[in-house]
Parts: sequence; structure tokens; C-alpha cells
Amino acid sequence: MPEDMRHVVDPENSDPQDELVSQMIEHTIDVAALAPEVEKQEPVDAADTLEKLEPEDRSEVIEMMEDEAAAMALSEMVTPMATMVLEELPPEDAARYLTLMDPDDAADLLQELDHPLRNTLLRHLPEDAATELRALLSHDPETAGGLMTTDFVSVRARDTVEKTIARLREEADLDEDATWIYVVDEQGHLAGEVSLLQLLLAPPDSRIADVMDRDVEALHVKLDQEDVAREFDRHDYYVMPVVDDENRLLGVITVDDVIDIIREEATEDTHKMVGAAAGEAVYTGLWQKIRGRFPWLMVNLCTSFVAAVVVLRFSDLIGQLAILAVLMPVIANQAGNSGQQSLAVTLRGLVLDEVRPERVVPLLMREMALGLFTGAVMGSLLCLVIILIGLALPGSGAGWQLGVVAAIAMTVSLGVGCLVGSGVPVLMHRLGKDPATASTIFLTMVTDSTSFMTFLGLAWSMRGWLPVAT
Repeated sequence: MPEDMRHVVDPENSDPQDELVSQMIEHTIDVAALAPEVEKQEPVDAADTLEKLEPEDRSEVIEMMEDEAAAMALSEMVTPMATMVLEELPPEDAARYLTLMDPDDAADLLQELDHPLRNTLLRHLPEDAATELRALLSHDPETAGGLMTTDFVSVRARDTVEKTIARLREEADLDEDATWIYVVDEQGHLAGEVSLLQLLLAPPDSRIADVMDRDVEALHVKLDQEDVAREFDRHDYYVMPVVDDENRLLGVITVDDVIDIIREEATEDTHKMVGAAAGEAVYTGLWQKIRGRFPWLMVNLCTSFVAAVVVLRFSDLIGQLAILAVLMPVIANQAGNSGQQSLAVTLRGLVLDEVRPERVVPLLMREMALGLFTGAVMGSLLCLVIILIGLALPGSGAGWQLGVVAAIAMTVSLGVGCLVGSGVPVLMHRLGKDPATASTIFLTMVTDSTSFMTFLGLAWSMRGWLPVAT
């Protein structure tokens, strides 16, 4: 195999350079020896290496690396670690690395810094770079404007194909993919687009206006990032232009940014479902973690008392028939798990815009029916287990009568669990809130309370029919 094929992805055989660096950081780290080896890695691999180092070693290695390699590695690191490095570096060094990054990556890192440090770094940047980054920072980071980069090629409709190709050669160092060239008028309004393939096939003396596509799908600068991802998915684009209210071309978004959105949104939804802070990472500071989690833990504590009050109401019955306490968590756990399944499916449908208004009621009815069916099946199995327990332990109070009560409670609880699991995110979405926000906390409260109330309520109503424990 030729030596220049060394970056072929092969899970069985890792890159020799990566293996060398891994061996170097296993023991005592020699920063002077490590820095040039990290430089030779691909930016994403160099970022992985730097993330494994202690903070002080990380900053030293970056400062000893060649500027462009250091900047590219920084842009690939997880945001909390990259910002930590920028905070530790001298302002002039940090500014130099930001200048060498893609504008959108540099803006993303600056967005995470405290305002004083952000302003300090902007003052150390060249005037044109600072102006460009200030423009990007003026947009909401979770909109198309906050995601776009200003690294793109635009031409005029009157230009010739020959002139355009010559310009592309001059700007061949563009960081972003220049496969698509955007056509603008004198005022910068988006007028069309032309691909490199179209340019190569067109006569050199033909005008761009004669070969360009005038029907261009563009994203509004204020479009939410979830809608941005949805547009890329629907049209299978790998780059899209961003325009303002007057259709002026402001920048472009590439598919690698969309992949970041998908990862970020999935992480955010997962965190919100369980009441953790949306932006929390494993590297987040302790106090920030506490501030993000504590409010929802307090909410969870309050909602837990709802189920506790239900149990307290039937404490005398539980004292007479202790096996009820054994079966309560079984039914509650099944209802909770069933509700979680409905919650996950419904959240996915909302994210993909599959849950239309006319489909909401059929969705809820279908999920409830599913819960009732699975509850009946699981309840029948639980009834059988209770009968077997009664045969094995005659004095336990278990018997077919208690099995029937448990089966009914299981059926009702799973039906309610699925209904609530699909209903909570739909309701939050209708209210204009993030459907993932603490959904698990409220779902658990409802499923626990419902399962305890149903099971213990039925047992109380039929207490004269149930066998008495001895």
C-alpha cells in the first residue's frame, strides 16, 4: 500500500503516528518532544490527544506547536476544554490562533468566553478579522446566523466562466468547501448559484448568468438551528446559503455544522429529559453542574411526595398484607419503562416534524392502546408469578385473587404510562416549550402515583376477597 494512504480509516489498524503519541503520553510527558509529534496528527486526532493531557501540559504543548496546527486542533476540541485553553494562554497567542480558525469556529469559542476576555481577544485581532467575528457574534448562536461562516465564494452574474475559474484559483486556500459558488447582484442580493461542474463544462467565454441556477434554497439568518438541520435533511444538501430579510447573502452553512447541531440537540434533549443543564458536559465545573441540576432535583423531590402520600394513605393495608409492598415497585417500574418508550418515540416524532395537529389524537389513542395491550400481557405473567409464589409460600398472602388485582393494576398503569409518555412532550410543544424539558420527572410522578393508587385502591376495595397473610 502506498505511504500516502496512511489516513485510511481502519478500526483494526490505527495510525502509527497516533500509536506513537499514545505511547508518549502513557508515562511522563516530555512537552518538547510531544508537541512536534502532535503537529503531525490530523487535527481531530491532535484534539483527542490534547484532551487527554493535564490542563497545564495541554497549554504548553499548544504553545510549542506550529500556529496553524495548534489552531486547527483547538477548533476540533470539545468546547469547554478549548475555552479553558484560551483562558490560560496569553491574549496575543489566543488571538493569533483564533485568526487562523474558520470564522464560525472562532465565533463559537468566543461566544463561550466571559465578556471581558472576549473583548480583550477581539482587540488583539486584526481589524478585518475582529469586524467579521463581531458580526457573527451579533447573531443568536442557536440560529442560522450563529452557525454560518463567511468563508464562501460569490460572483456577479455578468462575470465570465473564465474569470470565475481564475478567481477560484486565486482563492484556493478557502477553508470551506467551494463546490458551490453563489451569484449576487450589485447590492449583494442572492441571485443564483453555480457548481464547479457547471463551470468546468461551460464555454470559457459564457456568462455566469447563462449557466447559473436561479432557483436557490436559502436559509433565513434567524432560522432556528433545529429547522436548519431539518432543511438539510429534507433536501440532502451539504451546503446552504444564509440570507437576511432583504435576501442579501450573509454566509453559508455546511453539513459538518449540521452534524454538530444534531449531536448538540440530541445531547441537550437527553439532559433536559432528566433535568440536567442543557449545556452540561463531563468537563463542566462543579458549581455550574450544581446550579444546573439542583432546581430540577427540588422539583423531583416535590413530585415524589405525591406518590409517597398515596402510599401513606394505604399504610394500614400494606401492614396487613406485606406482599403488596413487594409488588408495588414491580408495577410502577413497568409503567415507567413503558412510558419512557412512548416518550422517546414521541420526542423523535416532534423533532422530525412528524406529529402534525391532526395526528395528535390518533397518536395518543394508539399509544394508550399499546400500553393497555402490553399491560394485559405483562399483567397476566405477573398474575401467574403471584400464583406460583402463593403455592410456594402458603402464608404469604399471595394467591390467584391478588394476581387478578395486580394484573388489572398493571394493565391500567401501562395504559396511563404510555398515554402520559406521549402526551407530556406534545403538551409542552403546544405551549411553545422544549418538549424534552424534565419530561422524565413528570412522567415518573404520574406513573408511580397511578400505579400505586390503582393497585392499592383495588386491593383495598377487594380486601375481603384477598387471602390474609399469616
